[in-house]
Amino acid sequence: MKVTPTKIIKQLLKKKIFNPQQFINKKFFFISVALIFLTFFLVYFLKPLYFDYNTKKDIIQKKISDQFKLKTQINGNISYSLIPSPTIIIENIKLNLAKDSSNTVEVKKVLIRTSVNKISSINQLEFKKIIFENQNIKISPSHLRQIFAFFTYHKKGQVIFKNSKVIFRDNQQNIINFENINLNDKFKNDKHVINAKLNFSNNDIKINFKNLIDSEKLLKIKIPSLKQNLEINFDKQSTLKKLSGDLKLNIFNSILLLNFKGKDNFEISNSYLRNKYLNSKINGKISFKNPFNFNLNLDINQINFRNLYKNYASIKNPKISKKINGTMNVKIKSLETLFGKLKDTQMKLNFQNGDLKITGITAKLPFDSSLNSNLQILLNNKKPIIEYKVNFSSANAKKFLRKLSIYDFSQKKANWYSEGVIDIKNRKINIKKLLKDQVRITNKNQIKLVEDSFNKNVIDDEIVDVFDTFKVKKFLKEIY
Repeated sequence: MKVTPTKIIKQLLKKKIFNPQQFINKKFFFISVALIFLTFFLVYFLKPLYFDYNTKKDIIQKKISDQFKLKTQINGNISYSLIPSPTIIIENIKLNLAKDSSNTVEVKKVLIRTSVNKISSINQLEFKKIIFENQNIKISPSHLRQIFAFFTYHKKGQVIFKNSKVIFRDNQQNIINFENINLNDKFKNDKHVINAKLNFSNNDIKINFKNLIDSEKLLKIKIPSLKQNLEINFDKQSTLKKLSGDLKLNIFNSILLLNFKGKDNFEISNSYLRNKYLNSKINGKISFKNPFNFNLNLDINQINFRNLYKNYASIKNPKISKKINGTMNVKIKSLETLFGKLKDTQMKLNFQNGDLKITGITAKLPFDSSLNSNLQILLNNKKPIIEYKVNFSSANAKKFLRKLSIYDFSQKKANWYSEGVIDIKNRKINIKKLLKDQVRITNKNQIKLVEDSFNKNVIDDEIVDVFDTFKVKKFLKEIY
């Protein structure tokens, strides 16, 4: 009788010679399935470890350009890391920020996160995020326009900075450091958002940029410790070729509003500077071409000079940046001082490489009196000085001097003229010419008394006290 294989198996099972339940249970099943998945996982995710990236740098460079709108030149090694997610690690990379290939920024290491479902080959890699972590990046101020263009135009991929430092260095080797930069740049629902935190000069700065695609754009910058903030609203029609909008700056308890339009040369109109001491209108032009320059008109309706000085007198030993160059034409309708109300005051401020020239100072004082002066505040010298020329005339000097508590002056008309130099560092005045009623005073002892009184009463503490009308009043009372 013929026995089939099926019958033989059944007989063996009945005799329990082979029982699969001894070997195949739930625990064994799940372990087997887990091992199979782990094997597939390791094979899939570890496969990129064996790609030859360094011979295909051109592919990586093109993918960066396509995804992040960044032209790059990779000079270092390229490797792969699985943890915390599939990441391409690039060393010694140059970022081309403009058409000119020489205009580059060098970065020692860049991390690029790639899609987990597209890592089977180099050609298939799909980049999602580019990360600058713990990097020191040197940037020229000339790169700012290209950086702004990059953050405006790129619409794919995510840019992230983590605990990095950006160093600005200009052609004159001036350095500005921004530290602890943490930035997140991303797109969502046709909205481009940048959130950043950084530290500058021991002050934390918060930056928020919202770009509604084909619509308005809003930039906010806050310095909480100084209670200062900046807001720039770009109009819907604003482009990099022609920017327009308004800038609002809260600084030192003042509000500055600038309505702007232009590209490199901006027209400023219907703008103002306001605080509790003054209310002014601003218009003119500002140029951001190298070098930075401006020509502005500042019309002030009313200003309380005494209170303004008291509030900002804490700014000691002022410095003017060499980068601030331009002209400001100032007209003050009414100016409150201890000498009385000055009317129709005019002056021209000319900023030149760290120096300030104040020319054409004219003011109408009470009792048919007038003041004319020119100042040169030369801070960009080894020995900073103030060169001055002052002319005061009055058709009713007797009444005017009574406001200074000087009662024994009997002359009705009077004229005084003085020119000289003030040593800022040593706080001393050197009177080179002194005239009274068109007659030059040549008595050295008399001039010396005037100099000593000015040094003691006006500038003994701080050089900015030349603008303290209370101290000037005390000086004038003493010499008379």
